[in-house]
Amino acid sequence: QAGELACLFVNRAHENQGIGRKILQFIENRARELGVKALFALSTQAFTYFQSKGGFSEAGPELLPPARREKYEQSGRKSKVLLKRIQPPPNTTGTTSSPGINP
Repeated sequence: QAGELACLFVNRAHENQGIGRKILQFIENRARELGVKALFALSTQAFTYFQSKGGFSEAGPELLPPARREKYEQSGRKSKVLLKRIQPPPNTTGTTSSPGINP
């Protein structure tokens, strides 16, 4: 399951205060709770921000969900496709195990 980050905006008066990163962190945590495996974003201008601050990587449009890829191709925009794989939550059961070691 994939999710799209369609818009992220921080007013210029509040830039460079970590607000964008906090919003991205909230979105990533919520996506994880919902079982989303990857987040993608399309950008013509903010791709550097998403890569450097958000941990996104440039990807090809073939990784977009089929319906979204069709819209992307029809739009004519030259947006870059950015993808971030969502890591599963850490083990919260209180048990720990090491590979190859059975408790």
